[in-house]
Amino acid sequence: MKHTNYRIGKATQVQREGILKHFPKMSEEFHKNVVIHVAVDDQEQVIGRIMVTEGDVPSPIGGKCWCISNVFVHPDHRREGIASALVNLVKTQAEADGIVYLHGSANASVEATMFWLNQGFTLNAYGRKGEDPQNPLLYGNYHHMMSYRMDRTPLFVADASVVIRPVSGDGIPGLIETYTYDVKKKEFLLNRKENLFGFEAVGDSGERKGVILACPDSMQAPLDSTRWWIFLFVEPPYRRQGIGRSLVRHLYQYAQGRDVIQLSNIDQTEEHIGFWYEIGFDIFFWDKNAQTGRRATTAMLRVN
Repeated sequence: MKHTNYRIGKATQVQREGILKHFPKMSEEFHKNVVIHVAVDDQEQVIGRIMVTEGDVPSPIGGKCWCISNVFVHPDHRREGIASALVNLVKTQAEADGIVYLHGSANASVEATMFWLNQGFTLNAYGRKGEDPQNPLLYGNYHHMMSYRMDRTPLFVADASVVIRPVSGDGIPGLIETYTYDVKKKEFLLNRKENLFGFEAVGDSGERKGVILACPDSMQAPLDSTRWWIFLFVEPPYRRQGIGRSLVRHLYQYAQGRDVIQLSNIDQTEEHIGFWYEIGFDIFFWDKNAQTGRRATTAMLRVN
């Protein structure tokens, strides 16, 4: 492995202008506000860069987030730790500035995927496209949306008094019908009922207080079948009593002993996102739907 001497820091005005020439289609606002950090060698040549823009985190979380727009290392200097050093610099400065989380997108190549996982990010496969036989896509038909929560506190402790037991496979279709009101979500779960499993919280008389279902799913190559989509429902009389937290914690511990990289919440509306953020999940906010005015979210938690 090569060991190039390099240093990292904020780009000078000359370095900044040289880098931005490669992004002529980006808006004037982007060119004005983007923060660029660079890695330079002994000859002061730029051999790596990371570009970051600031945005607002929607309610109910609030605060500021940074979007990582571009990470690049010169091919002659890859696998020398330069990209990791640039990301760590951004993490350090984000923590000092009180940033809530980092997010961005990345090509879903094996190298890029494993790089971001090694940096502690959660990933969400996204951006499926129609494959053109005459113009095959370089990395397949998707890319990854990624998120990194700055507050990396351990997952909450479950309430030991909550009794949790596995749900019967035969009973899963009935649970889906009972607890899923959204038509698309119900269809999603019913189509995967053979692969679904879960747990329920029960009272002293055997009454069901809540249920959590999990569906193994692909994060796309090279991470096939290493994500579990989860669906959580707590009966109204038992809400705000730690039932939901305990069910999530139980599933998390169950996943730790298996080949699972992360849990992803299947409830992609912002109505309950405060709950998921409070218990330690990374949050990725999507743009508002033009028709409904609602914002979709994805809550993700690294397991291994």
